Amino acid sequence: MSRFRAHAFDWIAWIFFASIPVVIFWQSATSLAEQGAASGGPLDNAALYPRVIAALMSVAVAIHGIRLLLGRVQGQSALEVGVGTRLGIALAALFVGYLLLLPHAGFHIATPVLLIVMTRALGLGIVPAVLGSVALWLGASFVFEGLLNVVLPVGMFNITMFS
Repeated sequence: MSRFRAHAFDWIAWIFFASIPVVIFWQSATSLAEQGAASGGPLDNAALYPRVIAALMSVAVAIHGIRLLLGRVQGQSALEVGVGTRLGIALAALFVGYLLLLPHAGFHIATPVLLIVMTRALGLGIVPAVLGSVALWLGASFVFEGLLNVVLPVGMFNITMFS
């Protein structure tokens, strides 16, 4: 039990990251299948890429879980709350808020705001935070909407940019 306490944050992170592939596989088997987006050939299948990433992530999570069980993790991560922990929890809560807001506000409104707030919280100056966030938002928008033809959440304002 002391090994689990000594690596408490590692186990919490492991549980979080282990849940991501589970959710991806569940969504691709239920929600995407119901929408008709998880059937057809590889080029038409919207669930293929997330499944590949989830499978790779599952391997990494399994390896790290084995390392934790065998005590092969060098540093301890006891459950002690510090300044970095508070910032991490606040940014994780901000991201959850973003995910809840995303269907209503849309990708093109919520994402630049999230990126600016996060980069500012991580210590970037206002000008680099805004420029970098806008570049990242536009780049992601172009790749997903323009190149991959992925429909990003449009929100109540029905905003699209590259589709």
